[in-house]
Parts: sequence; C-alpha cells; structure tokens
Amino acid sequence: MKHRWLVVLPTLALLAASTVACGSGGTSSSTATSGGKVGGTLVVYTPNEQTMLDALMPAFKAATGIDYQLVTAATGELYTRIKSEAGNPQGDVLFGGGVAQAMANPDLWEKYTAAHDSEMTDLGKNVGGFSTPYQADGSCLLVNKDKVGSITIKGYADLLNPELKGKIAFGDPANSSSAFAQLTNMLAAMGGQSTMDANYTSDAAWAYVKSFLQQINGKLIGSSSAVAQGAAQGEYVVAATYEAQAMNQVGAGMPVNVVYMSEGSVYLPSGVEIIKGAKNMAQAKAFADWIQSKEAQQILADKTNGRPLRGDLTLRAGMTPLADIKQLTEDSKYVSEHRSEIVKKFQDILATVG
Repeated sequence: MKHRWLVVLPTLALLAASTVACGSGGTSSSTATSGGKVGGTLVVYTPNEQTMLDALMPAFKAATGIDYQLVTAATGELYTRIKSEAGNPQGDVLFGGGVAQAMANPDLWEKYTAAHDSEMTDLGKNVGGFSTPYQADGSCLLVNKDKVGSITIKGYADLLNPELKGKIAFGDPANSSSAFAQLTNMLAAMGGQSTMDANYTSDAAWAYVKSFLQQINGKLIGSSSAVAQGAAQGEYVVAATYEAQAMNQVGAGMPVNVVYMSEGSVYLPSGVEIIKGAKNMAQAKAFADWIQSKEAQQILADKTNGRPLRGDLTLRAGMTPLADIKQLTEDSKYVSEHRSEIVKKFQDILATVG
C-alpha cells in the first residue's frame, strides 16, 4: 500500500533577514552560508525517512531562518505531483531520490550550482547543471537473524534459494527510487557482459529478474521503509533495500544483519533539485547551498545513516568503509536515458508472474 501524507511544521514568526535575488538559472549566490539569514518559507517534497528529516531540517531552519513545510511520499508519487503542478508549482525543492531519475526529467528543474560544489567529492559534484548531490545511497540486503536459520545469503544468487520463496521483501521500481536502484544493481551484477551498458539489456540479467520476481510471488511493497521493516519485524527473511534504511533497523536494535552483495553494490548520489518556477526561489537556493555545507554534511555523518559526500568528514562508528564493499559502477547516462524502458520491461515481466 502506498502512503502519502503532509507534515507541516508549526509556523513561527519569520526572522528579519537579508534576501537573495530570485530568478531561474545562474550559479551559486550568497545565501545560507553568507552569515545572514534568509527567512521566508520553503516547501520541501521528500521521500526521505523521518530520522533524516528530524536530524537535518531543524538545523537548516536554525542556520537560515527559513520555515519549512514537508510533503512526504514515495519518489514516484512526488514526480507525478511535480509534473501535474507544472506551470504552477506548489513545492520548491525535491529533497531525495536518485540523481539518475532527476536526469531523466531535466525539464522539471531550475538550473543551479550550489555554493559548496567545489568542496565535494567527485560523486557529490553538480549533475546536469541542476542536481545537488548530498549523500551516496547503496543497495544492500537486510537479513533477519532470527528467521534465516541455516540459509546462506551472501548475494543475489542466494536469493533464488527455493527456501526463500515468498520470504523476500522488495519495493516497486516504478514508484520507489531505492527499488529502481536495486533493480539496476541486479542488472549490473547479473548481466555478465563486458560493458556495463550491455548488462541492462542482457538476457541473463533479465532472466535473473524474472526468477527473482517468481521468488517474491510478484508481490511489491509500496513504501521503501516498509521493505526494510518487513525483514526487521520478521514478516520476511530478507529485504532488498538500501543502506540507510537497513542501518536504521540495525540502530534500532532489530535482529538483522546488513549484507553487501557478493556480486557488487552500486553507490549512487541522492540529490536536491529546485522545482522549475519555484515560488520561494531564494529559499530553495539556500537549501541547496546548506545541504552541502560542512554543518549539514557533518549532521548526516553523525546523526543519520547516510554517507555524506564531502571529503573532509569521518563516518560514524558502525558504517562499513566503502573500501571494504565490492562496488559496481553504474552507467548513469544509459540508465537515465532508458529509465522508462527499464521500468516497462520490469512491469511486462511482472505481469507474467502469478
């Protein structure tokens, strides 16, 4: 079942502040990082989990004087909303979701390069002239230690064990950016081709996807948080999820282990995009600036399970170093250009699974 709800934080008196000239396009301007406070209000569309929002958004308000409203929903639902509001946007920024999906919809965004772009790692640099990466998300598996018994789960191949039929949680790639990332990770890992772009059309890769869908009995879960919770709460033995959600369950003391696929995990940037024609343009730019600031990135490192994209920070204890995880490099250009085809092929196979 898909969930969408509006969370509006109490409106407080707006702080007197200097403003930044609005307008589309342009490069970074002095906003949240200038020492003055911007003030005003920002409407944030976000698929991010509440833990991250609770850690970051009050700090953003304290730094900038900007009040905010949060509209939370699955990534696909937010894209549908943004498209339906084109010409009269009700939101100002999309906070979260994969950069590849943003790249597949360039007409939805204002051009903007945030103030701290030069301080970011390569994965954190502006993409397409409009996407501001703030953290890296990686696909992984979350295994319930109380339910797995003697079953070995080290990677994708192990998910086809007949003993796991009907016991694997997975999201909907059409509506969830994390499920789509998991799907393209499967294709990249199981295609067996010499060039990465060929994996996405490989017969072997899609044969694996079909076998995987048969294993889950064609059942998709609408909420990315519910995917991880399903394994953590014992409804499923294993969830195909993403690292931040998996680590949230570990941090909550649930009986789970995080498994990084032996075939390899893809790490992709999540971004902030300013919605075309945003009514609160100065505040939107201030948010893009702030999310890459050392303050915000340190909060990500210290108080969430996200992986910040500045090179001058240390991950908190318990996070597996990327050097210890086998990584695959996604062909982001191919994926963004062929996203709709990948989703359609997935849905066509799903329709045959009963």
